[in-house]
Amino acid sequence: MEAAAPAPLPLTPEDARALRAAAAWPELAARGDVTDEAALLADPAMGYAVAAASRMVGRTGRAIRLGEQVEAEARRRGDARLAAEAVNLVGNALFEEGRVGEADERFRQLLDYASQADDAEMLARATNNLGILADVRGRRDQALAFYGRALAAFRRAGDVRGLAQTHHNLGVAYRELGFGGEADAHHQRAADLAGGAGLDYIVGLAETGRAILRVRGRDGRLGEAMAERAMERFERLGDPVRRGEALRVMAAAARLDGRDTEAAARLDEALLAARTHANALLRADVQRDRGLLLRDLGDTAAAREALLDSAAAFDLLAAADQAAALRMIAADLDGADDEPRSP
Repeated sequence: MEAAAPAPLPLTPEDARALRAAAAWPELAARGDVTDEAALLADPAMGYAVAAASRMVGRTGRAIRLGEQVEAEARRRGDARLAAEAVNLVGNALFEEGRVGEADERFRQLLDYASQADDAEMLARATNNLGILADVRGRRDQALAFYGRALAAFRRAGDVRGLAQTHHNLGVAYRELGFGGEADAHHQRAADLAGGAGLDYIVGLAETGRAILRVRGRDGRLGEAMAERAMERFERLGDPVRRGEALRVMAAAARLDGRDTEAAARLDEALLAARTHANALLRADVQRDRGLLLRDLGDTAAAREALLDSAAAFDLLAAADQAAALRMIAADLDGADDEPRSP
């Protein structure tokens, strides 16, 4: 019989800094759980590190609650920069839960702070995040404008992580606009910057983005290999939500190869991650893909249920056009029989 793993030890500020620098998110979150909350807030930077780790392992509710406490404590102490970082963290976690209106308020609050303080890094984060919200809502031109501002501000601040993240986001925006070459170039630039700085998380995001492009170009084998590499990277990082996104891309690749049963299993696993960690965007994407697969397999009742759940999740994200399109597909299934379609 294997010995039980030792219980995690409470954090010290030094431990929190070291674990955050090493991106050891699962350990940091676990040790934060056994650290008295008063101790976390007595050193707000330590509390922030635990909130950030909680978000990275998919515990957005914990990230929001602790992040808001850190923000309040930082403001009480006159630490405007840490308070701004907490606002950014809370805004990202709110977005991941699908609370887009609240996230938008937080990012605009951050933009106001950055403008008043002439803080290039926070200006870049705010505009980058507002770009993400615009992109999800289908406002691509607005998203590109926000990302352009973010790149300029991140360059001014010398922030490699931010530059890599924004290049990845530009890749997503250009992909949805139908410019595959530009999208791939931005994802590659993100991977190059992140790889050189040891930022595995962003490398994984870029790998996933490039995998989606390969699958859309009907190169399922290469797309699947790239997505599998990203999935393994997120497993090592302890990030179940981004792992779920990679699984979704692997499912799309399996469908290209006619492996629908395998695709369904991967989508079910990704859906579990989306529901477990209350991630609205992953839920929306996975349920859309599941609904279309179930439709093609002839299970119209289950397909309709998945498509309507996807539409509800897109509603949370204020992505009205995508929600409406999915409801039209679901409506077309009314009256359809449950016989599988011919290949």
